[in-house]
Amino acid sequence: MNEISETIKSFLESQKSDFLEKKITQETREKKKKLDSLFEKVSSEDLTSEKLLQEQNKYDEAISKAREKFQPEADQKYELLAWLSDAFSKAKPNVTTHPAKFTNPKISNATALLFYGLEVNNGYVKTGNVRLASKVDVSGNSATNTIIFELYTLLATRLKNGNSLINQFENDDTDLIAFFKSINIEYETMKARCLEVFYGKKFSQSTHEQIKQVYFPVEDGISGYHLLSMVTPSMLMFEAKNRIDAYDRWVDGQHVRKLKKDNKFYTEGFDEVLGLTEIGFSHTEFTKMGNVSYLNVRNKGIAYLLSSTPPVLMQRQIRLPTNNFFRNSLRIRPFQDTFQPLDKLIRTDVNNVHVRDGIRNSLKYIIDQVLQRAFRVRAFEPGWSNTEHYQSLPLAQRIWLDNANLEQRKSQDDWLEDIVGDFARWILDTYEYLFKETYIKLSDHDLREVSGIVQQAVSSDQEFFK
Repeated sequence: MNEISETIKSFLESQKSDFLEKKITQETREKKKKLDSLFEKVSSEDLTSEKLLQEQNKYDEAISKAREKFQPEADQKYELLAWLSDAFSKAKPNVTTHPAKFTNPKISNATALLFYGLEVNNGYVKTGNVRLASKVDVSGNSATNTIIFELYTLLATRLKNGNSLINQFENDDTDLIAFFKSINIEYETMKARCLEVFYGKKFSQSTHEQIKQVYFPVEDGISGYHLLSMVTPSMLMFEAKNRIDAYDRWVDGQHVRKLKKDNKFYTEGFDEVLGLTEIGFSHTEFTKMGNVSYLNVRNKGIAYLLSSTPPVLMQRQIRLPTNNFFRNSLRIRPFQDTFQPLDKLIRTDVNNVHVRDGIRNSLKYIIDQVLQRAFRVRAFEPGWSNTEHYQSLPLAQRIWLDNANLEQRKSQDDWLEDIVGDFARWILDTYEYLFKETYIKLSDHDLREVSGIVQQAVSSDQEFFK
């Protein structure tokens, strides 16, 4: 009995705290706006100014007074017997996951659906697949929405044995019976009300003419059909809104957007969803808002429509070679800066160990840039070179670039000579093309030197190549 008692009391204490904080926020909203506005106007050096401190003290004092004002109401509202009495007398079986009233608030006799869905890791945003802050909604009747929602949340609370409180009612748990007996509440009547609120009344399913509907013909005589009624999963809709609203953060009285505008660093980063459209559900009048659903009231009747535009197709950063990797996949112009140091060193009149090391290092850097592009080709699904489109690609390059040939690459060396020769010629040809005016023709000895550096670089990378 102790665990059940502590669970219920802890829940009510948490609800009381939330209720009190909401009341305080409403009461001090204007002073908070004034303080935030002042924060935006002053510079960081003036954050300790006397005017700002005075306004902060006024805001703190307003919070203290509001807390003192609403504390008695909160204590009375969430006193154990008072809350249970309200729950029994006011809670109605209006819990739903798909309120029909989002289609039209005047709909009153459609079945209150409770559908939780089966969680499947398939990437779809659907009922059952999303971790929701609120797993149910309450349809209409704004005067009693809060107590229904609270009672449902309490009944869904899990105990140490893994069961939820509603399971304890279903099993007629002796500790639960003893708890209600200790506070002089009739267990059977409370059980009946809790089961009714949590699972809803057993009505025959009914739709409404104002709900969007789709008809499917079925093989059941001449007039057979299946009717699909389109209703809104409000929990998913408002979960999306609340997650987007959570991006709207303030830091030291400044909105994070202002930090971005002022080019100031913020460790937690900055997120924003663009292209949003607000959609309202009786949002202009509070009473009508409550006639739609409880979550609709909590979100002030506003939800978001996310932009639904076709994706922008990005051009591949690397092109798969059809005839020759060095011609098809390497655009020469982007290598201009890469070859610049090599050109300067070759054109110097000095020939010493430092210049030769510089040329060698420049070549190694160029080779590394080419290999990085080869790695990107490798990232494509193995076997890509076996399709008809790539049959003109030399066998050596297929072995080198397609991971479907990994074993052949490891066990054979024939392909290496062809790759090294093509690689070295590409370096010399590219150098000549990029620096036509200052180009110095290299000798066969230079070609052998370049080939040696290429072979060393390619052969040494055992992890990716040999």
